[in-house]
Amino acid sequence: MSMTSERLNDLTDPLLIGHVLDILRDAVMLTDAENRILDVNPAFTAITGYGREEVLGRSPSVLSSGCHDADFYRAMWEALERTGRWQGTIRDRRKNGENYPARLDIRVVEDAAGGGRRHLAVLTDIGPSRGVQGPRDLPGHFDALTELPNRALLAEHLQQARSKAERDSQLMAVIHMDMDGFKVLNEHYGRATGDQLLVIIAQRLRQVVRGGDTVARLGGDEFALVINNLPNMDELEDLALRILGVASTPCELEGRQHHLSASLGITVYPLDAADPETLLRHADQAMYQCKQAGRNRYQLFDAEQDLAANSRRRTLDRLREALDKREFELYYQPKVNLRRGKVVGAEALLRWRHPERGLVPPGEFLPLIEHDDLIVDLGEWVIRTALGQITAWRAAGLELPVSVNIAARQLQRPDFIDCLHDCLADFPDVSDGSLELEILESAALENTAHVRDVINTCQRLGVGFALDDFGTGFASLSYLRDIPADVLKIDQSFVRDVLEDTDDLTLVDGIIGLANAFRRIVVAEGVETAEQGVLLMRLGCDIAQGYGIARPMPADAVPAWVSGYRPDPQWSMWADTHWEMVDFPLLVAQYDHIKWVRQIALYVEGATLQIAEHELIDHHQCRFGHWYYGHGRLRYGDIQAFVDLEPVHTEVHRLGPEIVRLRAAGELEKARAGVRALLKLKDRILEGLATLQKAVAACSGSALMPTGRH
Repeated sequence: MSMTSERLNDLTDPLLIGHVLDILRDAVMLTDAENRILDVNPAFTAITGYGREEVLGRSPSVLSSGCHDADFYRAMWEALERTGRWQGTIRDRRKNGENYPARLDIRVVEDAAGGGRRHLAVLTDIGPSRGVQGPRDLPGHFDALTELPNRALLAEHLQQARSKAERDSQLMAVIHMDMDGFKVLNEHYGRATGDQLLVIIAQRLRQVVRGGDTVARLGGDEFALVINNLPNMDELEDLALRILGVASTPCELEGRQHHLSASLGITVYPLDAADPETLLRHADQAMYQCKQAGRNRYQLFDAEQDLAANSRRRTLDRLREALDKREFELYYQPKVNLRRGKVVGAEALLRWRHPERGLVPPGEFLPLIEHDDLIVDLGEWVIRTALGQITAWRAAGLELPVSVNIAARQLQRPDFIDCLHDCLADFPDVSDGSLELEILESAALENTAHVRDVINTCQRLGVGFALDDFGTGFASLSYLRDIPADVLKIDQSFVRDVLEDTDDLTLVDGIIGLANAFRRIVVAEGVETAEQGVLLMRLGCDIAQGYGIARPMPADAVPAWVSGYRPDPQWSMWADTHWEMVDFPLLVAQYDHIKWVRQIALYVEGATLQIAEHELIDHHQCRFGHWYYGHGRLRYGDIQAFVDLEPVHTEVHRLGPEIVRLRAAGELEKARAGVRALLKLKDRILEGLATLQKAVAACSGSALMPTGRH
């Protein structure tokens, strides 16, 4: 039985006090106002190894282990002055030099005889060996293997360290350390070897930190360190590198060297102004990020990143709620055949009907869930909803195939085909070819063999496949050979500027050529003008969708739109013409000229001139001129529409340099007037090119053999 200082305060009979002190198994020490030892009990000698006569009149510092700094003792005395009591865990040293952990409880007491204030200290040995006292029921504060503080004692030290850092306005770091590869080593060499390695690592960590810091074992191969009094982050970085160094230093056991490393997660108070438990959790989070980044390194906890992660989790919860509450809708954007003037399908596009925000576009929420299983549940809902809509339209007399987008996470699941089969079984009236699945090119690149098998199986089920945003995923020719998708969809980023950017024009032409070579249907996304449609038809792409055709619309608006659809007159005009690929440079020349004129107009309004001097002055040296006096003259030199272009082009190059001179001289209004005249010349060039293109389209290839003119 152990009597604590709580009971000692109630004892008044000196004989009884003396008897209690003799049998008490906790060390008791009484000091005077000057902190000199007045008396100790027999347990003090048993625990510390010091006899009574050896310590009388001396300071309790005779027991100091050197493990605590001045701040530790200053905080102890401040608590005694403020509250009259201090209790906590301390490391003392026995007379034989052995350090041991102890629980210390100090009370301020008044001497009844008028001797002033005294201090009564009760010390409990809580080390694994506990000196000569034998086993007792003591609080479990230390790890039995490494003799480091355990998680319970760490929490106490962490609370003290946080309070101290707050009081002293200093930095305090919490480090969560996990040994890399320890589990494999432990399984291979056995637990005994693993335990010895952990003891070695624990000893090394004690040597790295200072006396006032804490090293604790959390369990397994995980350790935690609490680092006090950090002057700056540079010192923390130096300490982290030292810890990594001692962790990666080979450990020799029984003639064998074992190589380990460590991953450190670090958070710093008050930069991370969390409570002790949360600080430890944040350090743990940072450690796992470190593991994912490659191990044998350290990772600082990022509070802003954590806030973003929490926000993402809340958003995911809200989106799952939205799915459960049926807040999602499908809008449908028609696809048309430009040459035939027919509606050939529609793409289903997801929308979120938010109760407060209204209709939310997918770009605001889909990126948040593409790596979460919610995207799988949402994807199945989309498929089922689209199949239901196809069935409803068919019952109303409208046969309209629908394509839906499938996320990579959903496509890669082993049960994807089973899920799709169940969906189709629930809508038996949907005919083959009515459903098409669109996947991003990048999704197919992740696992080509698996995607190929999925596509083949889907095609046997009557479901088509399209590669969406084609051209953005760096696909190779072997990829096109191996992925049997029915459709390639040209990404809208290429289509948007196809009339003004010759690079985009070349890319679009290349994609169409690949699609034709591999016998795939090609669809252009993002068509916004009739002129873009005309160009796509000439290049060999007849199917398109975009705002220039129709915006996405609710399902109930689709039948009326389909019945009222009329193709643009320009598309009808070019519907019966065919374009030879050998004439592609003629199209490029048109947009080279547009770009040249636009550069001068932008220069007048303050932009940097992007035309070299020789391209500005010499009508032979601009890109249009290179075509006109090269490939163009060889192929079209005998056509009058081609001949008529030269004087207009020459006038363009006379006026262009004059506009540049006026702008450089500060004569802005005259320069702007010149631009207006230049734009009229541009229109004449475009009209002449349109006439030439019609003449070329009307002729057979054999009628356009090179003439030999230069």
